[in-house]
Amino acid sequence: MTNKQIVYLCLYFIISIVVFLYIDLPYLGQLSLIIFVLSLGLFLLTNMPAGLSAFIALTIGVLLGIPEKILFESMDEHVVWLMIGAFIIGAAVEISGLLDRLIHWIDNKCHTENKMNIFLFIIVQIISILVPSTSGRAASMIPIYKAFASRFQSNQKYFALLIPVLILMGANLTLIGAGSHIVGIGLLKGQTNETISYVDFIIWGFPFGIIMGVISLFIIKKLFFIKNDKGSESSFNEVKSKHKPLSTKEKKTLLYLFITISLWITESLHGFDIAFITIAMSVVMMAPNIGVISWKQGLKSISWSLIFFVAGATALGELLVSYKVIEYIQKNLYGYLSQFENINELVVLLIIVIITVTSHLYVTSHTTRAVVFVPLFLLFSDMFNLNPISVVFMTLIGTNYCVTFPVSSKALLLFYEQDRKPFKNIDLAKVSGILMPIYMLIMIACYYFWWQYTGLSLR
Repeated sequence: MTNKQIVYLCLYFIISIVVFLYIDLPYLGQLSLIIFVLSLGLFLLTNMPAGLSAFIALTIGVLLGIPEKILFESMDEHVVWLMIGAFIIGAAVEISGLLDRLIHWIDNKCHTENKMNIFLFIIVQIISILVPSTSGRAASMIPIYKAFASRFQSNQKYFALLIPVLILMGANLTLIGAGSHIVGIGLLKGQTNETISYVDFIIWGFPFGIIMGVISLFIIKKLFFIKNDKGSESSFNEVKSKHKPLSTKEKKTLLYLFITISLWITESLHGFDIAFITIAMSVVMMAPNIGVISWKQGLKSISWSLIFFVAGATALGELLVSYKVIEYIQKNLYGYLSQFENINELVVLLIIVIITVTSHLYVTSHTTRAVVFVPLFLLFSDMFNLNPISVVFMTLIGTNYCVTFPVSSKALLLFYEQDRKPFKNIDLAKVSGILMPIYMLIMIACYYFWWQYTGLSLR
């Protein structure tokens, strides 16, 4: 072990002792918090594969008393199966030849940095409106990322950061932009009988999402874009001279993609979960005679390290809820806020913005953040006679920010776990160091110049 690793280990033992001696939680709650910190430390401070770090923490937890079923049930998550299916669909796009066609199109059309950036920005905004899952949107953009990374190899880091960050900013555009929106609005309806409609969310969220998308593009371009990247010509020699009509396999893949996206968009009509739709269509794409890839090719395309990490991280997040760690945090925070009887509107706004935007640093799951902070801020709104719709909407927008660590978003993880890891934790932290305060300021500006005049006044 290096000296630095020894220091980290000693610090972890000190944190563990403090948790056991001073945090008023049952043993399993204390243990859940400690192994969560362990998994986060292994992920951020070592070169250990993401999946291994999560399952090491879970295994240690089981050895120390957490029920074994937590480990075995970690794969029983919708997002895990959504991502498995998305990897297979992505492989079908690549193997069918559609990816080569996309590369050829990019080679012909996207010669300048402005054309590249405009293309990426527009396509992410379109899928953010159509596809109701950040993970699904990220998976659908992987072939496009590969095309751009292949065409402009010195800018791989730029594209690997830009695409998922734009996807995350695009979550603010519509009600279906993130699963946490549905959860949060369900909690609002249950506690106050108020709701936020699809149209209302677009009116309030769309301008904010577009503004943050443009700002994110500008920041990441300034930090990581390498100018004068003319692109790799050799990788296109094979496809440049060919303008063949679509093959049967390509036509099948396009048809299946159209059906998949249509089913994603109409989830509320047919009632099938997006994860089931993705798996079902991936099975169709691998089926003999009617499919476009083989079973073996489909399985080979899956990033199992990422799958295991998502499963493990989700299980760790559920432990924090199951063993009252999140409830403990809620009670202490609520107790602190209840000291203030008369509070200025700007102070209320700052509290909501700062707590929700920074929440991804200590609650990694997007949906868990909604489950934790929407009820908390509904209590807050009741305490200070605030508009609950305004409070919940801004809570959801704030908790959508999750750019600092790859572990905070499955969309980021999907790109982080690509071959040769196109970006590092420090690169993402650098982006977030600039983007997070801007995100907060834009939320505040939107409130004073737009939201309070369109039905979202706090009082």
